Amino acid sequence: MARDRLLVIYTDLDGTLLDAETYAYEAARSALEAIRRHRVLLVLCSSKTRAEMAPLVSTLGLRAPFIVENGGAIYLPCEEFAAWVPEAEPCGAWMRLVLSVPRARLQECLAELKRSLPVPIVSWSDLAPEAIAEECGLSLEEAQRAMQREFDEPFRVASDDPEVLSRMAAIVAEYGLRLTRGGRYFHLMGASDKGRAVRALTEILRRRFGAIFAVGIGDSENDAPMLAEVDLPILVRRPSGEPDPAVLQLIPHARVTSAVGPIGWNEAVLDLLAGEARG
Repeated sequence: MARDRLLVIYTDLDGTLLDAETYAYEAARSALEAIRRHRVLLVLCSSKTRAEMAPLVSTLGLRAPFIVENGGAIYLPCEEFAAWVPEAEPCGAWMRLVLSVPRARLQECLAELKRSLPVPIVSWSDLAPEAIAEECGLSLEEAQRAMQREFDEPFRVASDDPEVLSRMAAIVAEYGLRLTRGGRYFHLMGASDKGRAVRALTEILRRRFGAIFAVGIGDSENDAPMLAEVDLPILVRRPSGEPDPAVLQLIPHARVTSAVGPIGWNEAVLDLLAGEARG
């Protein structure tokens, strides 16, 4: 890797930087500290909402863009990027570049899915914060932040029947929307994904910083578009100890970690930074 390039690490959260069950990042602390010592830009890229991610960005001490709701929007620090992204809209201390459609459009499609499919469909808009907290292992406050969705609607389908899933995908396509599958839920969104957001942000970063080397770290199928857009894709093993086979099929050249979750994330980042130091 050329030393004069800015190293950018795009990372998923749940199951990668954050433990899939506890959402803790303690196991990745040494790599996070190493990132702070190096000239590295860590970009969080998740299905989580702005209300969830902004506090985490602050807790981690990051002054970097972040990508929300599976690529629905990019948030950039105003001071650092205002002159470089004139198309973004002000949003408090951030600038927002919207890539998806409003949630209301997604809910129209979900209503059609519920009418057309012969199995129960339950979306987050159907659930109380207490139910989401229980399902996801969140506190009530965390669940309330998770529900502040703008561009992505999680839902579950009470069937793995290929015919049902095929019909569901066809209806989503009729609405001009996209569907992806995360660790716990399907996610309905506009014509955007993590890959489109990473591609857009990478171009912004090149305008701002010049040459960059982009790394992507994820663990599930909805990370595949992100991993397809980077110079070095890294796949973190899931709690079962195995990498996601769907991602390996889509990104066969991905580097696979030897450990699970944030432990694997930590090892991968430390190896990456050690390689950079060796030039």
